[in-house]
Amino acid sequence: MSVGFGAFQTARSGMYVNERGLFVTGHNISNVNTPGFSRQQSMIATGPNVNLDCQKQIGLGADIQETRQIRHSFLDNIYRQESTSLGYWETRSKTYSDVEAILAEPMGSGLQDVMNQFWDSWQELSKEPDSLTARAMVRQRGESLVYHINHMGSQLGKLQEDLNSELRVRIDEVNDITRQIADLNVEILKVEATEDNANDYRDKRNLLMDRLSELLNVEVREMQDGQLDITCGGFFLVHRDKNTNIKAVENPEGGQFYVPVLEDSGVELPAGSGIIKGLMESRGEVIGEKGSIENGTPNTMSDITFAVDVSNAGDDYLDSVKESIKEYVEGTEKIGLDANYRLVLYGGATEEEINFGNDIEGLLDEVDNIEEDAGGGTEFEGVVNILENADDFRENSNKYALVFTGEGGTGSNITDAQAQDYADRLNSIGLNTSVVKDETSFGADVVDAWETVSGETNGEFHNIEVEDFLDAMTKVYRSMNKDINDKISVVPDSLDIVSDLNKKLNALINILVREINYIHKSGKTLSNPPEDGDDFFTTINSEYPLEMENIKLNENLSDLNNIVASTEGDSGDNSICIEISSLRQRAFIQDYKGILTTDDYYQSIVLGVGNGGSEAERISENQMKLVGSVDAQRQSIMGVSMDEEMTRMMKYQFGYTASARTMNVLDEMIETVVSRMGIVGR
Repeated sequence: MSVGFGAFQTARSGMYVNERGLFVTGHNISNVNTPGFSRQQSMIATGPNVNLDCQKQIGLGADIQETRQIRHSFLDNIYRQESTSLGYWETRSKTYSDVEAILAEPMGSGLQDVMNQFWDSWQELSKEPDSLTARAMVRQRGESLVYHINHMGSQLGKLQEDLNSELRVRIDEVNDITRQIADLNVEILKVEATEDNANDYRDKRNLLMDRLSELLNVEVREMQDGQLDITCGGFFLVHRDKNTNIKAVENPEGGQFYVPVLEDSGVELPAGSGIIKGLMESRGEVIGEKGSIENGTPNTMSDITFAVDVSNAGDDYLDSVKESIKEYVEGTEKIGLDANYRLVLYGGATEEEINFGNDIEGLLDEVDNIEEDAGGGTEFEGVVNILENADDFRENSNKYALVFTGEGGTGSNITDAQAQDYADRLNSIGLNTSVVKDETSFGADVVDAWETVSGETNGEFHNIEVEDFLDAMTKVYRSMNKDINDKISVVPDSLDIVSDLNKKLNALINILVREINYIHKSGKTLSNPPEDGDDFFTTINSEYPLEMENIKLNENLSDLNNIVASTEGDSGDNSICIEISSLRQRAFIQDYKGILTTDDYYQSIVLGVGNGGSEAERISENQMKLVGSVDAQRQSIMGVSMDEEMTRMMKYQFGYTASARTMNVLDEMIETVVSRMGIVGR
């Protein structure tokens, strides 16, 4: 009888395991369209065996070992790694598309088209320099150029703001995901501590991990108890039941752009890759405050030092020096640099140093009062000491010195060893040093030493024996202008998109506009009597240089006579018109390719954007195919197949029915034994 009753357990277990199988199959079918769901499977094993009296074993049916997920952890890891790269490149590709729409090149009406119209208007004015109609066209085309430049700058600025705002949204999303993962860690631990599988919780956590991997380059480690530790750049984002929030903090140096910072330590999070890194690079990993050189504002700041040896200096020499300094200052202002001035007098009993800042009038008044001081004979080393210890140079300014070495005083006698030492010390503070010397007053060795000072510091040496003072000054300040322009226009390659584009466009605009202003100011107006020309373009806010969103047409040009066409104001003279219109063909902007025209420089910018966009699009498409391929492999393993589930449903249904039938047969057998045995023959 024990065997007979044991058979009931066998049939019951068959009903149980098939019923559980039907439950799991129904769960799979119900979640066929649930994002992140991985199909589950009941693992059926034979039940326990018993030994009969005859030492023979008999099985007691089947049992459910576990309900497991069908996933492939290796494919999950590959999918997440490639999703990180996909998120990064898709973000860059979208940014490049937005930039291309803003530039509207080469087929749209972009900056190139507006510049061409501007050049053409000057060409037309050169045909009739006295024509008010042609002058009105010049002004109108100038206004169109200004509007387009400012509008383009406004759009790029808005794009940066949008990218910055999206970065904050994505950072909040990361915090929400890590909080949910930490909560799921706790739930999974509770369930699996009872030796059950928290499959649905794990599905939710895996789906969150898929999204997190798009946002950041994270590393995941699963503990033996089923909980996850997640790190990014070596910092914990999730540790078991705790998550570390990150904050969108404005750049600590006073900028307006956000950076991701760990909430508990204040350390910037190294995103590595993913959407967040793509947003930061697309916007530009820069400060972002107005006037930020990193974000594209042209650095036209120049701190200029005039060092004058006053020992044994005759009146004629000092007069030439004074005129030279005035010429240099006028030229510097004419080319539109943001200059501060310092005057150092040496060679006398003591050095005298005054920092005038931008007080040009004060500087020129002091220069007029320079007199010979034959006593003491202080050397040039005193000037180097002053400049080394000066703490009032502006941050990021371009530093220049112009040294007038006198007419043979001891302050200008230096040796080769001293010259090299001075050059090294001046280079250490970034001071470009030019020297003006009369070769007849010194021996060849002294001249060679001063040439070492100028040559080693990227300055110029001018021998007044063969040059005119004022001609030398024009060469020096024009050389300074070229040096500053080269620093502005040669933009090192980086992964930043919009900020680098700002730098290049502002370099083009600033250099071009200042050159137009320089030429325009070198002529005379059409008024009677003719007056000196003024800037053609001016700043909207004088605290910042000429750049996108800070440029306007000079209000004086509302009087068309103030548009300069001639050098001396003579009727019919078109020399200034021709010089300005010829800027189109003149190569004066430095790039890695060499010295380019404005058109070539702008086309190189457009080409760079096009190449960058093409590369980002190509890589993102390749990554999308790769991610799609890996996901297809994942889904072939973890995805729910309706055909397969229907087959399983029928199998479990038949199994359940057969087990139930077995139960009925056993019941009839027991009923026969109990009710019918012993009644035969009655």
